[in-house]
Amino acid sequence: MERVRVAIYAKDAVTRWGLAGYLRIRPEFQLLAETAFSQAQVVLVASGGPGLLAELRTVAQRTTACTVLVTDDLRAHELSRAIEHRVVAVLSRAELTCDSLVSTVLAAHEGRAELPSRFTMTGMADREMDMLRLFAEGWTTAEVARKLSYSERTVKSMVQNVLVRFQLRNRTHAVAFAIRSGAI
Repeated sequence: MERVRVAIYAKDAVTRWGLAGYLRIRPEFQLLAETAFSQAQVVLVASGGPGLLAELRTVAQRTTACTVLVTDDLRAHELSRAIEHRVVAVLSRAELTCDSLVSTVLAAHEGRAELPSRFTMTGMADREMDMLRLFAEGWTTAEVARKLSYSERTVKSMVQNVLVRFQLRNRTHAVAFAIRSGAI
């Protein structure tokens, strides 16, 4: 079995050692030194507060790996910016357990997004909301692409990103979810 290479980014040693302690005892993971971020498959970031997005940007510059964020400070309007820095999962510090950490890191490695339900569709970028509004009106992918001045490939990629992020099945499901959540 191939082990998932995980790097941990935390400002303080206590948090870093605590998270490492959860993962170190599990055979599924190989913990990497902070100097080996470029080799990571998943980066676990424990941070919060006003410097959070800057820290996520710094981590994203050091690796192409997906990021699992452990925080209690992420606001719904910051979610889309965090996602731009490869955050695919968010765990609350207050609710963190060994099991939730392990399952979330494994899900991130497998390409599954795990975002708290409190974010619903509010974490979507404006362009994603515009795209879903047009789909809700019955527009085709080609028509949406022309209207928003994107290529069809970009629109399809945006749809796929929304589906993965919110764990939706298809474009119709995404539109229905956005309508039910009051986003469009």
